[in-house]
Amino acid sequence: KQWYQRRVRGALFDQQSSRWVLQARLMNGNLTMFGGQFEVKPDQMQALNPIFILALIPVFESVVYPLMKKVGLPTSPTFRIILGMTITACSFVICGFLQIAMEGKVSSWNDAHPGDNFTIDNFPKNEQIHILTQIPMIFVITCGEILTSITVLEFAYSYAPPSMKSVCQSLSLLTTAVGNLVVIIFSKVTDKPTYLFFMWAAIVLLAAVLQGFICKKIQGPLDEYRLKELEGKNDGVELKEKDSAV
Repeated sequence: KQWYQRRVRGALFDQQSSRWVLQARLMNGNLTMFGGQFEVKPDQMQALNPIFILALIPVFESVVYPLMKKVGLPTSPTFRIILGMTITACSFVICGFLQIAMEGKVSSWNDAHPGDNFTIDNFPKNEQIHILTQIPMIFVITCGEILTSITVLEFAYSYAPPSMKSVCQSLSLLTTAVGNLVVIIFSKVTDKPTYLFFMWAAIVLLAAVLQGFICKKIQGPLDEYRLKELEGKNDGVELKEKDSAV
């Protein structure tokens, strides 16, 4: 399950440093702050992702998960992974609508200036949508990353036998490379970014549904294994206590 889920996750999250940066290159990065003029570089936007992760992990642990329990929502690894994948899909939907807004900006300009025939690639950046409008989708995908990445690593490490824990962590990293290969293959479907963003959203939603079926099949045997492992540890503790008493 971990291998399958992280292939899809890696295919999407790594696009923050590729297609999302390419989108940012076409946006207005000028920013006036503290009486000065600054330019936000396209790749600088991705610095928000680790900042959001560090800020949101304590929030999820102390606020989001307890609140989910309070309202009756499950907080099992399976539910968190599926919820995280769904939220990740939402970030690509936001990205797709942002791309549509950028294309609409170009069309509106050409309609208002009949002599101009700009495309989104050569449209003046200072007239384009501001680069900070990417913040919502970066925030949303970070929430999805917290729900999926941390939960998957925790899940794999908890259920894997001692001899396989390191192997599971290695496979977890390997799937990132496989995810990048998936991006290369599926990106050949169309050269229009808008279609690609919505396509990836649909793919991850389909993956979330398949994930639910996979989890339903394997959760029972995993719980039985985990219970036997805990019982074995308890029996070992009892034997040690008896030996020490003797």
